[in-house]
Amino acid sequence: MLIHQLTGEEALAQGAWEAGVCVAAGYPGSPSTRFLERLAEISRIGDVYCEWSANEKVAFEMALGASMAGKRASVSMKSVGLNVALDPLMVANLGGVSGGLVIILGDDPGAWGSQNEQDSRLLVRAAEVPLLEFSSPQEAYDMVQYAFSLSEKFELPVFVRETRASASEKGDVRVKEERVQTAQKHFLELEPWKCFPENPPEKNRKLHARIQMIKDEFNLSPFNHILLKSSKGILAAGFMAARVGRLLSGKGGEQLSLFKLGTIYPPPEESLIKFLSQMEEILVAEELQPLVEGYLRSLAHLHNRKTRIYGKETGHLPKYGELFESHLRHAVGESLKVEISLAGPSEPEREEKEKVLYKSLPPECPFFKAFEAFSSVIPNDPKMRPIFVGDDGCLTRLRNAPFFLVGCKFNMGSSIGIASGLYWAGEKRKIVVLVGDSSFFHTALPAYLNAVAGGVRMMVVVLDNRCTAMTGCQANPGTDWSLQGRAQNGISIQSILQSPGIPLFREVNSFGDPGDLAAAFQECVESEDFAVLLVTGPCPNLKEKVC
Repeated sequence: MLIHQLTGEEALAQGAWEAGVCVAAGYPGSPSTRFLERLAEISRIGDVYCEWSANEKVAFEMALGASMAGKRASVSMKSVGLNVALDPLMVANLGGVSGGLVIILGDDPGAWGSQNEQDSRLLVRAAEVPLLEFSSPQEAYDMVQYAFSLSEKFELPVFVRETRASASEKGDVRVKEERVQTAQKHFLELEPWKCFPENPPEKNRKLHARIQMIKDEFNLSPFNHILLKSSKGILAAGFMAARVGRLLSGKGGEQLSLFKLGTIYPPPEESLIKFLSQMEEILVAEELQPLVEGYLRSLAHLHNRKTRIYGKETGHLPKYGELFESHLRHAVGESLKVEISLAGPSEPEREEKEKVLYKSLPPECPFFKAFEAFSSVIPNDPKMRPIFVGDDGCLTRLRNAPFFLVGCKFNMGSSIGIASGLYWAGEKRKIVVLVGDSSFFHTALPAYLNAVAGGVRMMVVVLDNRCTAMTGCQANPGTDWSLQGRAQNGISIQSILQSPGIPLFREVNSFGDPGDLAAAFQECVESEDFAVLLVTGPCPNLKEKVC
């Protein structure tokens, strides 16, 4: 055994490689980006095919196909990406898998880098597939290897959840650095994979039977641990166990029992009931929604336990934002009436989030150059200006000084659909869409085709900086290089934009003559038809990334 200093996300990658994962796909987004990047770094030639897919649905389906061929596969995505992948997930839970299929899911309590604060555990529970959550880098390494075995044993996809805090937590990890060799298999025409309308009820019955067997296994799981000290205690789910553990090391903490829960779904009912039977009062610490707290309340009711349960439902912990030690200490004092003093320096909570989205675009950015020129023909009067509908990516920083252009922005790929709705609702002002190359390939393309076919009169500005820049200059279908540094057939975004036969198309280089840039923008914005302006220019961080 060797000892490495790894973050939680790097430990997941090391564990997945050692578990023999053969195909790994994903879409970049904090806090799950580093998993796939690290896996690509440590993989030897021919070990693992790693890919940044066009979107999370594509990534999931590719990993599912590899699993059907008997190979271990992984897919990584952040919380909002799971929404995109839900369609195949809600069938894969019934159709099943062959080779282990593990989903690395990054949630973002506190919305440090997301447009919402989503607790994806609720969606995984709706899919009725297993969900694990680690509390340390060592546990991340051990847990992801177990997840592949669990997936194959019960023929189900298995989720391993991380958060910003658990992904970046660093610690010693004992690793083998030996890779499991999986036997070569071939695709078989199995009935469970023929997902037609006549057989889902029977598949659903079998799924529920498997869930009960997984509950029985989780009741004996080493990822769950009970430390009994008194009749007052804390149930800590996932990474909250690390923060609670640090809290309980302070003076006063020795008075409290602890249940460390790593198997989140399905809940290990026997273990939870055992803990309930020995506790008079329990504080439940979890992020974000009171999911485990709800399990515990239901079990207490069903088994007539009088244990007082505190948490988010009782207002002792907030249902929003990341939970820090200060929240936990206050909740313990208010609910369990135990005062705990700090054992060491308090954990930094960063009152002001240093989000890149709050910063202005740097002058060397191609988008800055382009919009510096475009601004010369955009009216200063807000009532005369077009409505700018933004999409995800670096261009969202156009909302900041000196441009102040983004009028609305929702989820990835939504800009063209929202703009079409504004148009058909009778909006009289000119509508200008701002969409980047990665968002366009991700989910904006169907809306683009729909708008062209419907004859929507708007302007679409596609900003192509040759990569998925916002998350670190990753590859996408438009780049001529892949995650693993191989050459790939990058798709010409120009050919896609022009293929429907749009009335007006212009292409400009963002580093070109400012007068020409302004003229092209003005021509498109004044057009009475559907107009597209493709603005090209590589991200200044791209060369360092791909060389």
